[in-house]
Amino acid sequence: MRRGRHPIRLPFSLAPWAAAGYLGGYLLVGTVLFAVCLSLLLLAVATSVSWLGVPVLVGVASIIHGCAQVERLRAGLVGWRIPNAYRPVRGSGILAQARSRWTDPSTMRDCTYLILLYPLLLILDLVALVLWIAGVAGVALPLWYWSIPGEHGVQLGYFPDDGPATGIKVDDLPTALLTAAGFAVLCVFLAHLVVAAARLHRAVATMLLRPPVDPLADAKRMLTEPGPLRPDPLHPDAFRPNALQLGPLRLDK
Repeated sequence: MRRGRHPIRLPFSLAPWAAAGYLGGYLLVGTVLFAVCLSLLLLAVATSVSWLGVPVLVGVASIIHGCAQVERLRAGLVGWRIPNAYRPVRGSGILAQARSRWTDPSTMRDCTYLILLYPLLLILDLVALVLWIAGVAGVALPLWYWSIPGEHGVQLGYFPDDGPATGIKVDDLPTALLTAAGFAVLCVFLAHLVVAAARLHRAVATMLLRPPVDPLADAKRMLTEPGPLRPDPLHPDAFRPNALQLGPLRLDK
């Protein structure tokens, strides 16, 4: 699934098949996770008007985190697993647990991926997977065209009962071989299509399911790590607490 692969070698690699497995798995696993998360979220909303809703909120958040973890592990089919990081629970008691879990932005992003984006990702995966399967079936046409019952064989196109027909009718081996050759050329483009769809799906999953990025992380690391210059041990403020030595300057907190 890495970028930069030769465009002609891509259809003969494992990348299209790994991408197809990733997309096909979402059609099943993603649908189950969507149904579970949506049902539990509606249950949490319905019970939130009473004290019974507090433990329900805690349980629903835990299950949603687990469903998101399944998608993080599935991302390993087309790359590396997506790490996760949730805020620790602050305070004690069931109220503190509910507040910590549902004020965590990671929980909101999990719901966005598992519920809100499910229809769009489902359409993307389904279209790309159907096109790829159709292309592979066309390449293997000489192996199965004869198994179609009837006298017309495999009809690719529009063949009405009355009126002009448009398409190819595969009912003998030479026609099947020529059609398979055309599908083989088409599969070069379909391989790139299914891989691009898997990359797009995984990019969305990575953006929403990874730990949040702190925009001040680099600045905080620079302030906490020792700098290239050491303080002068003879200076009276060299080891003064709450002071940061920057060459000839001293910055007090």
